[in-house]
Amino acid sequence: MKFGTYVFEPKKAEGFDFHLFRVKPEVGRRLPPVPDMYSNVAIFGDNVTARNHPDWISQSPLGPAWRTNDQFNLRWDVLCATQPEHRAEQLDYIEDVSKRSPGVWLNSIHFADHGHCTCPRCNELWKKSGLSWFEWRKKEVTDYIAQIRERVKNELVIGLLPDPVNSYERFGIDFDALAPYADAFNVVMFSKNYATPWYWEMLCRAFKKLLKKPVYVSFYVFGPGDDPREVPSPSELITLSVRAGRTGIDGILYLADKASQIYDFQKAVVDKVELRQRLRTYGCPEVLDFFASWEKIIG
Repeated sequence: MKFGTYVFEPKKAEGFDFHLFRVKPEVGRRLPPVPDMYSNVAIFGDNVTARNHPDWISQSPLGPAWRTNDQFNLRWDVLCATQPEHRAEQLDYIEDVSKRSPGVWLNSIHFADHGHCTCPRCNELWKKSGLSWFEWRKKEVTDYIAQIRERVKNELVIGLLPDPVNSYERFGIDFDALAPYADAFNVVMFSKNYATPWYWEMLCRAFKKLLKKPVYVSFYVFGPGDDPREVPSPSELITLSVRAGRTGIDGILYLADKASQIYDFQKAVVDKVELRQRLRTYGCPEVLDFFASWEKIIG
């Protein structure tokens, strides 16, 4: 297994195998890539572009994909996945980012959710395709990822939302169709509470079974603007990591706003000696040995 950080600033915490920098998260702001961190790019989830081009927002019978639309579980504004200007600009942007970092990890590669997109352009493209609605959406997503793969000559990792059953119907995602273009998949499992690790372990097992490339999962430590009282406890994250690790996944990333918050997490993990010892019977010594290696860093 490999272990990485997933951060909003170009700073690295010690004690990890690799580092992922959110050069363009879903809020839409952009920061320069750095040569020793992988670059994370959100494509269609883009608040800045949605604000500048509100006519590009994805449409559906239940309303547009604004984050204020409570018909959907949207945490950001989502653009139409066939918007030609945005697609072209993002291809150039992703290619440039890939040349200035070891590789690109993508997020928000797909349609906003079920029923999207029904804008006039999408309806016309669908009817001209001769395909079913679901197959047309799948082809749009897959073909665009194929174009990105042609531009990215180093590592390309495709991010997925944690729905192993309905991603085809909801987002236009076909795991097998995307696999030839991906070096790996990253399933984002962000939550501010991991008190019931069984559910997350089940999802890890499901994705490891379904996906035909290495599987990473990402867990939430501390996000931008978070109240420290409202984030997962170190004990939850330790237990979850062990239980996820024993499913056979290929790596775990830990998301935080800043590298200093990763260090605080490491310190808290090192302090949980009794819990780590108790988890030795859970069948994943690799994760626990990784945590133990932080003792040299914390001192």
